[in-house]
Amino acid sequence: LVMCRIYALVACLSAVLLVPSLCGCSDSSYVSPEVLAQHRQLILMPEEPDGVQGVLDVREELLGHEEEHIHGHEDHEHDELGHDIDDHEEEDHEESNDTHEHLEHGEEDPHDHHEHEGLGHDVNAHEEDDHEAEHDDHEHNLSKVALPTKAVEVVVVGRIGGLTNPWKSTQPDFPFEKNKAKFFLADPGAVAGAEASGHSHAPGEECPICAAHAKDTTEMLAVVQFVDKKGNVLPIDCRKLFDVKVKDTVVVRGKARVTAGGILSLDATGIYVRR
Repeated sequence: LVMCRIYALVACLSAVLLVPSLCGCSDSSYVSPEVLAQHRQLILMPEEPDGVQGVLDVREELLGHEEEHIHGHEDHEHDELGHDIDDHEEEDHEESNDTHEHLEHGEEDPHDHHEHEGLGHDVNAHEEDDHEAEHDDHEHNLSKVALPTKAVEVVVVGRIGGLTNPWKSTQPDFPFEKNKAKFFLADPGAVAGAEASGHSHAPGEECPICAAHAKDTTEMLAVVQFVDKKGNVLPIDCRKLFDVKVKDTVVVRGKARVTAGGILSLDATGIYVRR
Protein backbone atom coordinates (compact mmCIF):
# COMPACT_ATOMS: atom_id res chain seq x y z
CA LEU A 1 0.00 0.00 0.00
CA VAL A 2 2.81 2.36 0.86
CA MET A 3 4.58 1.59 -2.41
CA CYS A 4 1.40 2.23 -4.35
CA ARG A 5 1.04 5.64 -2.76
CA ILE A 6 4.67 6.47 -3.59
CA TYR A 7 4.18 5.49 -7.23
CA ALA A 8 1.01 7.57 -7.38
CA LEU A 9 2.81 10.59 -5.91
CA VAL A 10 5.66 10.27 -8.41
CA ALA A 11 3.19 10.05 -11.29
CA CYS A 12 1.40 13.18 -10.11
CA LEU A 13 4.64 15.13 -9.83
CA SER A 14 5.71 14.03 -13.31
CA ALA A 15 2.38 15.18 -14.72
CA VAL A 16 2.70 18.57 -13.02
CA LEU A 17 6.15 19.08 -14.50
CA LEU A 18 5.10 17.88 -17.95
CA VAL A 19 2.02 20.07 -18.40
CA PRO A 20 3.82 23.46 -18.53
CA SER A 21 6.25 22.19 -21.15
CA LEU A 22 3.41 20.86 -23.30
CA CYS A 23 1.63 24.21 -23.03
CA GLY A 24 4.72 26.11 -24.06
CA CYS A 25 4.98 27.72 -20.62
CA SER A 26 8.46 26.46 -19.74
CA ASP A 27 11.30 28.93 -19.28
CA SER A 28 13.08 28.73 -22.64
CA SER A 29 15.56 31.38 -21.49
CA TYR A 30 17.15 29.07 -18.94
CA VAL A 31 20.82 28.37 -19.57
CA SER A 32 22.81 26.03 -17.39
CA PRO A 33 25.75 27.49 -15.44
CA GLU A 34 28.07 25.12 -17.28
CA VAL A 35 27.06 26.45 -20.71
CA LEU A 36 27.38 30.06 -19.51
CA ALA A 37 30.85 29.34 -18.17
CA GLN A 38 31.95 27.80 -21.48
CA HIS A 39 30.78 30.78 -23.55
CA ARG A 40 32.28 33.28 -21.14
CA GLN A 41 35.63 31.53 -21.27
CA LEU A 42 35.64 31.75 -25.07
CA ILE A 43 34.29 35.28 -25.48
CA LEU A 44 35.29 37.41 -22.48
CA MET A 45 38.71 39.02 -22.99
CA PRO A 46 40.90 39.32 -19.88
CA GLU A 47 42.50 42.56 -21.10
CA GLU A 48 41.45 45.42 -23.33
CA PRO A 49 43.01 44.99 -26.81
CA ASP A 50 44.93 47.70 -28.65
CA GLY A 51 43.76 49.63 -31.69
CA VAL A 52 40.41 50.69 -30.24
CA GLN A 53 38.17 52.87 -32.44
CA GLY A 54 34.80 54.51 -31.93
CA VAL A 55 31.66 53.42 -33.77
CA LEU A 56 31.72 56.45 -36.08
CA ASP A 57 35.44 55.97 -36.81
CA VAL A 58 34.86 52.36 -37.89
CA ARG A 59 31.90 53.36 -40.02
CA GLU A 60 33.81 56.13 -41.79
CA GLU A 61 36.78 53.84 -42.36
CA LEU A 62 34.63 51.17 -44.01
CA LEU A 63 32.75 53.63 -46.21
CA GLY A 64 35.91 55.60 -46.98
CA HIS A 65 37.68 52.54 -48.34
CA GLU A 66 34.74 51.79 -50.64
CA GLU A 67 34.49 55.42 -51.81
CA GLU A 68 38.22 55.56 -52.61
CA HIS A 69 37.87 52.38 -54.67
CA ILE A 70 34.89 53.74 -56.60
CA HIS A 71 36.38 57.21 -57.21
CA GLY A 72 39.69 55.69 -58.26
CA HIS A 73 37.89 53.48 -60.76
CA GLU A 74 35.98 56.46 -62.17
CA ASP A 75 39.17 58.54 -62.55
CA HIS A 76 40.90 55.64 -64.30
CA GLU A 77 38.08 55.34 -66.83
CA HIS A 78 38.15 59.10 -67.40
CA ASP A 79 41.89 59.11 -68.07
CA GLU A 80 41.57 56.31 -70.61
CA LEU A 81 39.37 58.49 -72.83
CA GLY A 82 42.33 60.70 -73.75
CA HIS A 83 40.27 63.21 -75.79
CA ASP A 84 41.51 66.77 -76.38
CA ILE A 85 39.12 69.50 -75.31
CA ASP A 86 38.69 72.47 -77.63
CA ASP A 87 38.09 76.03 -76.43
CA HIS A 88 34.31 75.73 -76.67
CA GLU A 89 34.27 72.51 -74.64
CA GLU A 90 36.56 74.10 -72.02
CA GLU A 91 34.11 77.00 -71.60
CA ASP A 92 31.22 74.57 -71.16
CA HIS A 93 33.29 72.59 -68.66
CA GLU A 94 34.16 75.74 -66.67
CA GLU A 95 30.51 76.80 -66.66
CA SER A 96 29.52 73.35 -65.41
CA ASN A 97 32.14 73.58 -62.67
CA ASP A 98 30.84 77.00 -61.62
CA THR A 99 27.32 75.64 -61.36
CA HIS A 100 28.60 72.66 -59.38
CA GLU A 101 30.47 74.96 -56.99
CA HIS A 102 27.32 77.03 -56.46
CA LEU A 103 25.37 73.90 -55.61
CA GLU A 104 28.06 72.76 -53.21
CA HIS A 105 27.78 76.08 -51.38
CA GLY A 106 24.03 75.65 -50.97
CA GLU A 107 22.96 77.99 -53.84
CA GLU A 108 19.96 77.15 -55.94
CA ASP A 109 20.31 75.49 -59.29
CA PRO A 110 19.25 78.09 -61.89
CA HIS A 111 17.56 75.36 -63.91
CA ASP A 112 15.44 74.33 -60.92
CA HIS A 113 14.62 77.83 -59.68
CA HIS A 114 11.23 78.36 -58.08
CA GLU A 115 9.77 81.64 -56.85
CA HIS A 116 9.53 81.72 -53.07
CA GLU A 117 9.03 85.44 -52.42
CA GLY A 118 6.00 86.36 -50.39
CA LEU A 119 5.38 82.86 -49.06
CA GLY A 120 6.30 83.82 -45.51
CA HIS A 121 8.62 80.91 -44.61
CA ASP A 122 9.99 81.17 -41.07
CA VAL A 123 13.50 80.34 -39.88
CA ASN A 124 12.51 76.92 -38.58
CA ALA A 125 11.14 75.95 -41.98
CA HIS A 126 14.44 76.89 -43.62
CA GLU A 127 16.36 74.90 -41.01
CA GLU A 128 14.17 71.86 -41.67
CA ASP A 129 14.76 72.25 -45.42
CA ASP A 130 18.53 72.45 -44.84
CA HIS A 131 18.39 69.35 -42.64
CA GLU A 132 16.44 67.44 -45.29
CA ALA A 133 18.90 68.58 -47.94
CA GLU A 134 21.84 67.34 -45.88
CA HIS A 135 20.06 64.02 -45.36
CA ASP A 136 19.42 63.72 -49.10
CA ASP A 137 23.07 64.51 -49.84
CA HIS A 138 24.18 61.81 -47.41
CA GLU A 139 21.86 59.25 -49.02
CA HIS A 140 23.18 60.28 -52.45
CA ASN A 141 26.80 59.79 -51.33
CA LEU A 142 25.94 56.49 -49.65
CA SER A 143 24.35 55.25 -52.86
CA LYS A 144 27.76 55.56 -54.56
CA VAL A 145 29.29 53.16 -52.06
CA ALA A 146 29.21 49.44 -52.80
CA LEU A 147 26.95 48.07 -50.07
CA PRO A 148 27.29 45.89 -48.21
CA THR A 149 30.95 46.67 -47.63
CA LYS A 150 33.57 44.02 -47.13
CA ALA A 151 33.98 42.70 -43.59
CA VAL A 152 37.05 44.07 -41.80
CA GLU A 153 38.58 42.97 -38.49
CA VAL A 154 38.17 45.81 -35.98
CA VAL A 155 38.28 46.65 -32.27
CA VAL A 156 35.50 49.08 -31.38
CA VAL A 157 34.55 50.81 -28.15
CA GLY A 158 31.13 52.16 -27.29
CA ARG A 159 28.31 52.45 -24.81
CA ILE A 160 25.48 49.93 -24.72
CA GLY A 161 22.49 52.09 -25.56
CA GLY A 162 22.63 55.66 -24.33
CA LEU A 163 20.85 57.03 -27.41
CA THR A 164 17.24 57.11 -28.57
CA ASN A 165 15.88 53.88 -30.00
CA PRO A 166 15.35 54.44 -33.76
CA TRP A 167 13.63 51.06 -34.23
CA LYS A 168 10.91 51.00 -31.57
CA SER A 169 8.55 48.82 -33.60
CA THR A 170 11.13 46.10 -34.32
CA GLN A 171 13.47 46.45 -31.32
CA PRO A 172 11.26 47.00 -28.27
CA ASP A 173 13.99 45.73 -25.89
CA PHE A 174 16.61 48.17 -27.23
CA PRO A 175 19.56 48.27 -26.63
CA PHE A 176 19.32 44.52 -26.01
CA GLU A 177 17.37 41.75 -27.72
CA LYS A 178 15.57 39.33 -25.47
CA ASN A 179 17.16 35.88 -25.21
CA LYS A 180 19.80 36.67 -27.84
CA ALA A 181 23.50 37.51 -27.61
CA LYS A 182 22.95 40.83 -29.33
CA PHE A 183 23.03 44.49 -28.36
CA PHE A 184 23.29 47.96 -29.88
CA LEU A 185 26.53 49.84 -29.31
CA ALA A 186 26.55 53.65 -29.44
CA ASP A 187 29.49 55.85 -30.32
CA PRO A 188 30.92 57.13 -27.01
CA GLY A 189 31.37 60.65 -28.36
CA ALA A 190 27.74 60.79 -29.48
CA VAL A 191 26.54 59.66 -26.06
CA ALA A 192 28.78 62.17 -24.31
CA GLY A 193 27.46 64.93 -26.56
CA ALA A 194 23.86 64.00 -25.80
CA GLU A 195 24.56 64.00 -22.07
CA ALA A 196 26.45 67.31 -22.24
CA SER A 197 23.49 68.98 -23.96
CA GLY A 198 21.56 68.57 -20.72
CA HIS A 199 18.62 66.91 -22.44
CA SER A 200 17.38 64.06 -20.28
CA HIS A 201 14.15 62.43 -19.17
CA ALA A 202 12.95 59.56 -17.04
CA PRO A 203 13.30 56.00 -18.39
CA GLY A 204 10.29 55.10 -20.51
CA GLU A 205 9.12 58.71 -20.77
CA GLU A 206 7.87 59.70 -24.22
CA CYS A 207 9.96 62.56 -25.56
CA PRO A 208 8.86 64.37 -28.75
CA ILE A 209 12.35 65.82 -29.27
CA CYS A 210 14.02 62.40 -29.12
CA ALA A 211 11.29 60.88 -31.29
CA ALA A 212 11.77 63.57 -33.96
CA HIS A 213 15.51 62.93 -34.18
CA ALA A 214 15.51 59.17 -33.60
CA LYS A 215 16.47 58.38 -37.20
CA ASP A 216 19.53 60.60 -36.84
CA THR A 217 21.03 58.14 -34.35
CA THR A 218 21.22 55.16 -36.73
CA GLU A 219 24.67 56.15 -37.99
CA MET A 220 25.93 56.43 -34.41
CA LEU A 221 24.94 52.85 -33.56
CA ALA A 222 26.43 49.46 -34.32
CA VAL A 223 24.59 46.15 -34.12
CA VAL A 224 26.82 43.73 -32.20
CA GLN A 225 26.03 40.03 -32.20
CA PHE A 226 27.84 36.92 -30.99
CA VAL A 227 27.38 33.94 -33.28
CA ASP A 228 28.17 30.23 -33.17
CA LYS A 229 30.20 28.25 -35.72
CA LYS A 230 27.18 28.06 -38.04
CA GLY A 231 26.70 31.84 -38.00
CA ASN A 232 23.59 31.78 -35.80
CA VAL A 233 23.22 34.28 -32.98
CA LEU A 234 23.72 32.61 -29.60
CA PRO A 235 20.31 32.17 -27.90
CA ILE A 236 21.50 33.73 -24.63
CA ASP A 237 20.63 37.21 -23.42
CA CYS A 238 23.75 39.41 -23.22
CA ARG A 239 22.63 40.73 -19.85
CA LYS A 240 22.88 37.20 -18.52
CA LEU A 241 25.88 36.13 -20.55
CA PHE A 242 28.17 39.08 -19.80
CA ASP A 243 26.48 40.69 -16.78
CA VAL A 244 26.11 44.02 -18.61
CA LYS A 245 23.49 46.77 -18.47
CA VAL A 246 22.46 49.92 -20.32
CA LYS A 247 25.22 52.56 -20.66
CA ASP A 248 28.03 50.13 -19.80
CA THR A 249 31.18 50.83 -21.79
CA VAL A 250 32.51 47.80 -23.63
CA VAL A 251 35.27 47.03 -26.11
CA VAL A 252 34.35 44.50 -28.80
CA ARG A 253 36.53 42.65 -31.29
CA GLY A 254 35.22 41.11 -34.48
CA LYS A 255 34.45 41.60 -38.17
CA ALA A 256 32.50 44.71 -39.06
CA ARG A 257 30.73 45.77 -42.24
CA VAL A 258 28.11 48.27 -43.33
CA THR A 259 25.02 46.37 -44.43
CA ALA A 260 22.93 46.98 -47.53
CA GLY A 261 20.62 49.06 -45.33
CA GLY A 262 23.47 51.31 -44.23
CA ILE A 263 23.72 49.89 -40.70
CA LEU A 264 27.08 49.07 -39.11
CA SER A 265 27.01 45.39 -38.14
CA LEU A 266 29.65 43.50 -36.18
CA ASP A 267 29.99 39.73 -35.74
CA ALA A 268 31.90 39.71 -32.47
CA THR A 269 34.39 37.14 -31.24
CA GLY A 270 35.44 38.86 -28.03
CA ILE A 271 34.28 41.45 -25.50
CA TYR A 272 35.93 43.40 -22.70
CA VAL A 273 33.73 45.21 -20.18
CA ARG A 274 35.17 48.34 -18.63
CA ARG A 275 34.32 48.29 -14.94
